Amino acid sequence: MKSLNFHLLILCFWIGSSYLMASETKWTVTGVVIEQQTNEAIPNATVSIFSRIDSTLITGGITNNDGEFSIQKLVDGEYHLKISFMGYKDFIVDPLILNASEKIINLGTLRLVQDVEALSEIVVTSNNIAIKNSVDRQVINVSSNLSASGGTAIDALRLSPSLQIDPEGNVKLRGSSDFIVLVNGKPTSLQSGDVLKQIPANTISKIEVITNPSVKYNAEGGAGIINVVLKRGYQSGLNGMINASIGTKDKYAGDVTINLNKEKASYSIGLDWRDYTTTANNNYYRTLFNESNTHYASMLQDRSFTDSNLGFRFGIDYNPNENTNISYSFHTGYNKLHANILNTNSGYTIPESNEEHKYNPFYLSQKPTFFTNNIGFTKIINERNDKITANIYYSYIDYEFINNQLSYFTDENQVIIDPSPYQLNVLNNNNSNDLRLDADYTNVLSDKSDLEAGVSYHLYSRFLNLIYSEFDYNSNDWVNHPDYTNKYNFDESVYSTYLNLNSSVLGLTTSVGLRMEYTDRLLKRKGSNEEYHYNKANFFPGVSLSKNINDQSILKFALTSRINRPDEYYMNPYPEFQDDYFYSEGNPYLIPEIIRNSELGYSYNKDQTSFTSNLYYRTTKHKIEQKLTVEDDGKIHTIFHNDSGDKALGLELMGNIKVNNWWNINVNANLFYYDIWALVEEIKVKNNDFSWNTQMVNSIHFNPSTSLQVIGYYSSQTAWSQGYLSDYYFFDIAFKKQFLNNRLSINLQLKDALQSLNYELTTNTNNMKLVGDFNNESPILLFNLSYTFSNYNKKTRDVETKFDM
Repeated sequence: MKSLNFHLLILCFWIGSSYLMASETKWTVTGVVIEQQTNEAIPNATVSIFSRIDSTLITGGITNNDGEFSIQKLVDGEYHLKISFMGYKDFIVDPLILNASEKIINLGTLRLVQDVEALSEIVVTSNNIAIKNSVDRQVINVSSNLSASGGTAIDALRLSPSLQIDPEGNVKLRGSSDFIVLVNGKPTSLQSGDVLKQIPANTISKIEVITNPSVKYNAEGGAGIINVVLKRGYQSGLNGMINASIGTKDKYAGDVTINLNKEKASYSIGLDWRDYTTTANNNYYRTLFNESNTHYASMLQDRSFTDSNLGFRFGIDYNPNENTNISYSFHTGYNKLHANILNTNSGYTIPESNEEHKYNPFYLSQKPTFFTNNIGFTKIINERNDKITANIYYSYIDYEFINNQLSYFTDENQVIIDPSPYQLNVLNNNNSNDLRLDADYTNVLSDKSDLEAGVSYHLYSRFLNLIYSEFDYNSNDWVNHPDYTNKYNFDESVYSTYLNLNSSVLGLTTSVGLRMEYTDRLLKRKGSNEEYHYNKANFFPGVSLSKNINDQSILKFALTSRINRPDEYYMNPYPEFQDDYFYSEGNPYLIPEIIRNSELGYSYNKDQTSFTSNLYYRTTKHKIEQKLTVEDDGKIHTIFHNDSGDKALGLELMGNIKVNNWWNINVNANLFYYDIWALVEEIKVKNNDFSWNTQMVNSIHFNPSTSLQVIGYYSSQTAWSQGYLSDYYFFDIAFKKQFLNNRLSINLQLKDALQSLNYELTTNTNNMKLVGDFNNESPILLFNLSYTFSNYNKKTRDVETKFDM
C-alpha cells in the first residue's frame, strides 16, 4: 500500500511538473544584423545569449542570408546578448530582461562596426570556397578564381555549373541566352552580354546566379538573373586597389578603385580601361541541293576582333541616421567593338562545271557611348522594421554602327581580276533612353512573416536611323538603297505591381507571390503609316519553399514564371547585314516569350565540404528563334520568328572538397535533356539531344602567399533548332604570388593550354547543309599585377571575408 501511495505521489508530481513546464512562458528574441557603413546584411554572424548572473552560455544561433536571427524558447530572466563576426567589433545588448507581457522581443536593426585593430592582427591561412549555394542562389567568390584575374565577369562566371560559355564568350544560363544582368542589384544600360564583357573581374567581389527569382524582381529574363556585386572599401578612411594586365597578341587592361569611408557617408570612384584583341579562323561550308544540281560553296574567314572599353564610376552612400540610407551612383563610358574580317569565297555546281571566286573584306565597328544615374532611398519606419525603398534609374546611350564591305572577283588563285568591286556602306546612328521608377514596401507581420508589395514603371525608347548605301560607278558617288534605308522609333512601356508573402514556420521557409506586368509597345517607321502595336497584361506567380533538414542540410523547391521581350534589333523589318551568301532581317510581329521554371534542390554544407544538387525543368512558349532558308537568289535568308518552343530537363551537381590544408577541389556538372521544335516553311522541325558539361577546379596553396589553380572544362554536343553545336573542352592554368604583406600580387595565366577550344556548328534545312568550323586563338598568356592600399598599417595576411577588398 505504501508502495502504491509512493507511486501515486510520484505520478502526481510528474503530472504537475509537466503541466507547469508546458504552461511555462517562452520568449523569442529576433533582430537583423547589418554592416554599419553600407547597410548590407551580414549572414552567418554568431548570436549568443548569456546569463547575467554567472555569464554562462544559455543558447544561440546564426543569422541567415538576410542577416536575420530568431532565438526561441527562452524563459524569463536577465540575460545579455552578444553578436560576433570576424573582423567586426562585438555588438552587446545588456541587459536583456524577459519579464514583460510581450512574448516576442524584436531588437530591430543591429549594426556591426569593423574592428580595424583586430583585422591588423589576424592571420588567416584558410581559403574561401569558390562557389557556394544558398537557398535561392549560387554565389561565386571571384577572388577564389585565379584564372579570372585580369579578365572580365565572363571569366569569373565559368565556375558556375548553371552557366555555359562558348569559345566566343557568349553566355547561356541553363542553355538559354535570355537572362538579365544587374550590377549591385541595379539595372544596367547595356545589353547583358556587353555588360559581362566590360566589367573587370578584379573589381568584382562576388557574382550571384539567381535561377528562380521571387516576384519582387522584374519578370524580364526567362532563365533568371545574374547580379554582379562590385568590391567596395569597408575599412574606415581611404583605401583602394590598382590592377594592370598584359597578354599575348595585343591584350591590355587596367583599373583603379578608390574608396573613402566616413562615419555617415562612403564614397567610391572607379576607372577601368580594356583593349583586348582576339583572332580566329572561321570556315563555312554550304551544300545547296537544287532540283537539277547541287551547289557547293565555301567561305574561309580570317577574323580580328578588338574590344575597347573605357568606364568611369562614382558612388556615394549616406546614412543620416541608423534607419535611413540614401545612395547615388553614376556610370559613364563606351564599349567599342571593331573587327576586320577577310573572306575568301569559292563555289561550284555539279553537274555543271562553272566556278566563281571572290574576295570579300569587310570592317565592322560598333560603339555605344553611355551614361547612367541611379538614386536609391531606404527607410526603416518603425520598431517592427517595416521598410520602404525607392529607386530612380535613367540611362542614355548613343550608338554608332558601321559596316563597310568590298567584293572582288578573283581567279582560282585568289588574284583580283575585278577593277570595279561592289562596295557597300551601312551606317546606323541611333540612341536610346531608359527610365525606371520603383517603390517597395515591406510590412513585418511578425517575427515569422512579412508582406512585400511594390509598383514599378519602365519606359524604353530607341530611335534607329539606318543608311544603306552602295557605290555607283556611273555617277562616281554613293547611292542610298531605297528598300533598306529607313528610320524607326521603338517605344515600350511596362507597368508592374506585385505582392509577396514570406514566412517561416516549424523550420519551413516559404515565399508566395504574384506579379502583374502590362506591356505597351509601338514600332513605327518615320515618314510612313507603318505601325506595329502590341499590348498585353501578363501574370507571373512565384512559389519557393525551403526546409532545414538539420544544421548542415537544406531542401528547397521553387516555381517561377518569366518573360523575354524582343528588342528593336529582333524586330526591325529591314536587313542590316548582307554579303554574297547571307542576309538577315528582323520581324516586327514578334511577341514575348513566356517561360515556366521549376526546381527541386538539396544542399549540404559542413566546414569546407559542400554538396549541392538541383533538378530543374523549363518550358518556353512563343520561343524566339532565327530560322534559315534559301531564297531564289541562292543566299541564306535568316529571320526571327515565334513559331517555336522548347523544354529542358536537367540536373546540376556541385561538390567542394577540402582534401587537406593546401588542396581544395571544386567539381560541378550539368546534365540536361533539351527538346526544341520550330515551324520552317510550314514544316515542323524537331530536334532533341542529351547534353552535359562538367568542370573541375583544383586549387593548390603552397603557402599563405603562393597559389596554383588548374581548371578543366568539357561540354558535349548541344542541340539547336536546326542543327547541333559540337563538343569542346579546354584547360586553364593560373599561378598567384603575393608580396609586401599581401598588398602586391602577381598573377600568371595560360588559357586554353592544349589549344583545344575549337568547335563546329552544323545547320540543316530541307535543301541545305551548312557547317561552320570555328578555330580560335590559343593558347593565350596573361600577366596581371595588383596592388591594394589603405591609410592604416594593415598586417593582415589573406584576410578574406564577404567584405574583402
